[in-house]
Amino acid sequence: MSETDQSGGESKAAHVSTATDCTDLFVDGVMGAMVRDGVVRMNLVNTRYNVEGTDVEHAVVARMIMSRSGVRNLHSALESIMSKLTRSGDRGDRSDRKEG
Repeated sequence: MSETDQSGGESKAAHVSTATDCTDLFVDGVMGAMVRDGVVRMNLVNTRYNVEGTDVEHAVVARMIMSRSGVRNLHSALESIMSKLTRSGDRGDRSDRKEG
């Protein structure tokens, strides 16, 4: 993991290695987050058109299960990323681009 890939919520003194079976997973969002017995469960979804191509449907592609402390760490990392995106002007919707 390069320095530019690191996000907030990580201890600077922590040693992080990447498992050989680590894979990348693209998701469009989270639906159905819940807490049960102190464990947080989130459905990670992708959006796509149905077979007819008329309606958008959500497909659960993975479930993320985390401890409460893990969720706090994730929240901290996402806050750090969002502040960087805000500073750089990246809103993700490309509404800042002028056409022509």
